[in-house]
Amino acid sequence: MEKPQIIAAFLILLSLLAICSCEKNSSADDALALAYAELRIATQEYGETENGKAIRFQILEKYGLSADGFEKKTEELKKEPDKWIKFQKTVIAILDTIAKSDTISK
Repeated sequence: MEKPQIIAAFLILLSLLAICSCEKNSSADDALALAYAELRIATQEYGETENGKAIRFQILEKYGLSADGFEKKTEELKKEPDKWIKFQKTVIAILDTIAKSDTISK
């Protein structure tokens, strides 16, 4: 995905989160879901290469997270199944929005 497409996808994504949130999430949860989605994409695109690690580090930095902080927050969510499922649904919606945006722009 080219940079303008990524930017468009994330703008769509942010709008989706703002408009379609059935229950109110905190902005911290939304940011964590965005980071999680971006990290999944980066892992898929770059794997466990040095470049991939650097990109994932930049993603965490962008959201004000450290690797340990990210791990801690996701582990806290996993302890509460309802919150974890809701979080995963948000991540899936983000990834679906990006995939649809990428398909439309091709």
